[in-house]
Amino acid sequence: MAIQDEMFKLIEQEINQTIEAGKERVLVNNEKAKQVARMLTSLSTDIADAESLTNQYIANIKNICNS
Repeated sequence: MAIQDEMFKLIEQEINQTIEAGKERVLVNNEKAKQVARMLTSLSTDIADAESLTNQYIANIKNICNS
């Protein structure tokens, strides 16, 4: 979990810096972006059945973005 937490912190930092610098090109929902980052860090460190996880995460990301 330490690797996942560190990866999430780096993604979260990048999201925050992008928003603060006014670099985003679309409206960013900070909480939704963080949910996606959390899922992506979990996916990138889990060795089990990558293809199934990828499809699951894509569906979850679509659900987050559409909620």
